[in-house]
Amino acid sequence: MQIIGADFVVLCDSAFSVIKKGGICFDTQRILEIDSYENLCAKYKGIQCTYYDSCAITPALANPHLHLEFSQNAGILKFGDFGEWLDSVLTQREVLMQGDLQNAMQQSLQECLKSGVGFIGAISSHGADLEVLANSPLRVMYFNEAIGSSIEALDFLYQNFLARLKDSKSKASARFIPAVAVHSPYSVHPKLLEKVLDVAKKENLPLSVHFLESYAEKEWLESSSGYFKGFYERFFHKEVQTFYSAKEFLQAFNGIENVYFTHCLEADGEILERIKAQKGKIISCPKSNRLLNHKYLDLQAVKKAQIPFCLGTDGKSSNDSLSLLDELRIALFAYADMPLEFLARELLLSVTRNVFVDSTLPLGELKVGNFSDFSVFKLLKVDTFLAQHLILYAKEAHRLYIQGVEVLESK
Repeated sequence: MQIIGADFVVLCDSAFSVIKKGGICFDTQRILEIDSYENLCAKYKGIQCTYYDSCAITPALANPHLHLEFSQNAGILKFGDFGEWLDSVLTQREVLMQGDLQNAMQQSLQECLKSGVGFIGAISSHGADLEVLANSPLRVMYFNEAIGSSIEALDFLYQNFLARLKDSKSKASARFIPAVAVHSPYSVHPKLLEKVLDVAKKENLPLSVHFLESYAEKEWLESSSGYFKGFYERFFHKEVQTFYSAKEFLQAFNGIENVYFTHCLEADGEILERIKAQKGKIISCPKSNRLLNHKYLDLQAVKKAQIPFCLGTDGKSSNDSLSLLDELRIALFAYADMPLEFLARELLLSVTRNVFVDSTLPLGELKVGNFSDFSVFKLLKVDTFLAQHLILYAKEAHRLYIQGVEVLESK
């Protein structure tokens, strides 16, 4: 048992409460008490007490959407147009999986930790990241991704998915959670989707899906035309019609709540209402969206629909960094129509509380009984906490605790 304190303890609750000169008493499992640092030290005499001056303590940050397997990309894939990028992914994916991939993934994980991230939602297409993630100090929701549009290869694709899921289950723990991902409506055959969702339902596994990321996807779902018509002809040498409309694809998820829908750049009001009705969450990756689609999520529309908004980095396949702090700064500038401090608070909640709304995981908020996962950030010497200061000036975390143990120490 020990106590840490700081000038500001930012609870990241629904009221965005902040305790000045606050403290947290915790063990390696849970938060035991939150009060002023002075009161806690007086109450629990003889235990380790550490105060971080000119700092804020927040819940450990959560990056719910990350592709670690693409960590070797640096100028190999083409940015600037979604279609050109996806073409380059298909032609260069073998190159990206070769070489010293394990070392590249380790370096990427260090970027995550240094940015104060204690939880990641890892989208795994091949299983190449399983060992490195299972052996990292991070809490990991490991999304085994199903992808494949060919009915002829359906059995192979499904069996491959099941084998990867089984491998991830062998690593399951309180810190490593096997989960399921569906790639997208343009890349998953309805029969594969049905089988994969059936597994997720029966085993009550968390679920993530890319959805309406680009105009090319929207055009394909609406009319079987545009970029994806040529895509299937070039890479698969056949003519294909869309498997679903956007609404039909969503209907396949009926009865499954708390799905993470990633991107949703082309989602209209009706689609957002359907996601809300399913108690879904939306994950935005602003840097990726800018590099591939020249567009940001309509945050005002998401808020109007009362859908929990989360922020992720995506992978280095469409980003230059896996620092969640970098992503927060980009988002702070991207939404110029929103009041600065209001937006900054919303963004901080998007990488803490919002990720775990309606979840059974006791994370994302500093409260008694939640897991003892904390980030400590150096701040300007000020009397009042401003979320904008943390996002603008904290280039990396000062300290990071996961399961009550310090896993990162700044020099």
